[in-house]
Amino acid sequence: MKTLFDSVSPRARMLLALTLILGLAMLAPLGGASATSVARGLLGAVALGGLGWWLMRRGQAESRFSLTERMRVVSRTGLSPRCGLALVEVDGTRYLVAFGDSFAEIRRTHGPVRVEKETGS
Repeated sequence: MKTLFDSVSPRARMLLALTLILGLAMLAPLGGASATSVARGLLGAVALGGLGWWLMRRGQAESRFSLTERMRVVSRTGLSPRCGLALVEVDGTRYLVAFGDSFAEIRRTHGPVRVEKETGS
C-alpha cells in the first residue's frame, strides 16, 4: 500500500524529521516558560523553517534546467602507443584531433559528402 511519504524525497523527509524533533525539544520546557522565551523559541522555529524551505527551493531550481554538454568526445582511437586520434564535438561543430606525447593538431571537419553511384548501362 502506498503512503503519502513514498513520493517525498529523502532530503524532505530529513527536514521534516528535524523540524519535528526541534519542535518537541522546544515544547518540553514550556511548563513554566515566560513569554520572552516562548517568543524566542517561535522566532527560532520560524528561522529554521525558512532555512529548510530555502534549501528545498534551491534544490528544485537547479533541476529545472538541463545543461547541455558544450564539448564531448564522439569517438577516439589509438594510432600507436604514443599517438591517438579523436573526433570531438564542440557546440555542434566537429573537430578531428590528432595528439601524442608532445603535440596536438586540431582540424575542423566538414559535413559528410554524398557520392552517387554510377549505374552501368
